[in-house]
Amino acid sequence: MAGASNLRQLPAAAPRQIVLANVFAMIEEATRSAEARRRQLAERVTGATAIVADLFDSAALGARLRRADVERGTELVLAAVSEVGIGAWLAEVWRHEIGVYQHTLGVAGHAATFGAQIGLNRTDLARLVRSALLHDIGKSRIPVEILNKPGPLNPEEMRLMQRHPDIGADLLVAQGEFEAAIIDVVRHHHERLDGKGYPDGLAGSAISDLVRIVTICDVFSALTERRTYRQSATPADALATMVGGTGHLDLDLLRAFAPSMLAGMSLAA
Repeated sequence: MAGASNLRQLPAAAPRQIVLANVFAMIEEATRSAEARRRQLAERVTGATAIVADLFDSAALGARLRRADVERGTELVLAAVSEVGIGAWLAEVWRHEIGVYQHTLGVAGHAATFGAQIGLNRTDLARLVRSALLHDIGKSRIPVEILNKPGPLNPEEMRLMQRHPDIGADLLVAQGEFEAAIIDVVRHHHERLDGKGYPDGLAGSAISDLVRIVTICDVFSALTERRTYRQSATPADALATMVGGTGHLDLDLLRAFAPSMLAGMSLAA
C-alpha cells in the first residue's frame, strides 16, 4: 500500500505535524478516489438504463434494435461489475424505480458476476450478458398494467404474460442480426429441466447451458428484488428456495452460483 509505505519512510523522530499531514493527505486521496468510483458507477448505471429503456421502447414501437446499443450496454455492465462487484452495482440500480429495466440490469449484473466466476472467456461472457440484457425484451409488448400489477395475475393476464418469451424471440429473429444462442435464451428462459416450463416444455439436455445460467440469474434476481407488494428475499433465503424447487434449475450450476451471490450482495442490502 503506497500510503503505508510513505509513513514507514518518515524519520522515526518526524514531527507530529508531518505525520498527521501525511495521514490526512492519504485520507483525502482515498476519499477522492472513492467519490470518483461512485460517480463513475452512477454514470454507468445511468447509461445502461438509458440503453435498456431505448431497446424496450424501440421493440414496443416495432423499430429496429441497434446491435451497437446492446454491445455498449454489455460493456457498461461488465466494466462496472468487474470494478465494484455485484453488491455495489445492485445498490446503484436499486436507487431508481425503473421497473422491468431494473430487473433487466439486475439479471445482467448477476450474469456478469457468475460468468466471470466460472471462468468464461471474454467472448462467451459478453454473449451471456447480452443474453441477459435481452432476455425479457418481449415484455415490451405486454401491457404496462399487467407488468406493474401489485399482486397475482389472473389466468388471462398470466396467459398473456407467458407469451413474452415467444414475442421477444420472434422480434429478434425478425431483426436478423442476433445470434441463435441469444434468441434461444430469450425464448426459453422460463423452461424447466423437468419439462414443466414454457413456452415449449423443453426438458433436460434440450435446454442449453446458456439458457440454464440466465434462468438462474433471472430467478435469483426476481426473488431478491425490492417490490412494492412484497418483501424481497435475502440472498440466502432466495438460494434456499431455488435449491428446494425440485426439477426447475440446474443444481450443479446453482451450487457454483451461490458463493459469489452470498459474498457479493452484502453491499446491496
